[in-house]
Amino acid sequence: MKNNFFKKGFKNIFLSLFLMFIGPTLLFQSFKNEDHPWFEGVLIFSVIICVLSIFFGVKGLKNIMNSIFKKKESNVVN
Repeated sequence: MKNNFFKKGFKNIFLSLFLMFIGPTLLFQSFKNEDHPWFEGVLIFSVIICVLSIFFGVKGLKNIMNSIFKKKESNVVN
């Protein structure tokens, strides 16, 4: 198991979990204040955070799976 990918994967998963709480909270607040002049800006920002949450979650899972299942690369030069 490669510790480098494993640690990087868990960092991405924790970042994704943090963004999973922040994004929908901002989205809910933006829909609650539709008459506010910053509605569009907060809405776009919250959607971007939600998409980043999904991206970092998938990237973290990919890194963890690569650290567990990927074959070790040989250092032999042909």
